[in-house]
Amino acid sequence: MQQVFIELYNYRPAWTDRPESERTDFAKKIVEAVNGLASAGVEIVAYGMNSPDTDHRAPYDFFCVYRVPNVEFQREFERQIAASGWYDYFEQVNVSGDAKDAEAVLLGNARMVRPVSS
Repeated sequence: MQQVFIELYNYRPAWTDRPESERTDFAKKIVEAVNGLASAGVEIVAYGMNSPDTDHRAPYDFFCVYRVPNVEFQREFERQIAASGWYDYFEQVNVSGDAKDAEAVLLGNARMVRPVSS
């Protein structure tokens, strides 16, 4: 089943302490990897900056939203992010799960349905 994967992140001191040239080199490697995601069936919905004016704002400055083909791909995607060294430079939390119908999720909330491990 199609998955949605959301990354929320902030800079770590290890990122801000690096020279701009090193940050640029690392960012270019990530851009190259991201550009290859479409051939694996990933839809990049958005990359963006979390507006300071967002109501009940999450304490993260940046976000990425993807649609990925299935949970197996999702888990591999997560492993690749970790292997890239990303978490050394960015404090990040992730949100992922099956893409579902709004009514099904909201009515499930009424029944107190909680997520289960896949």
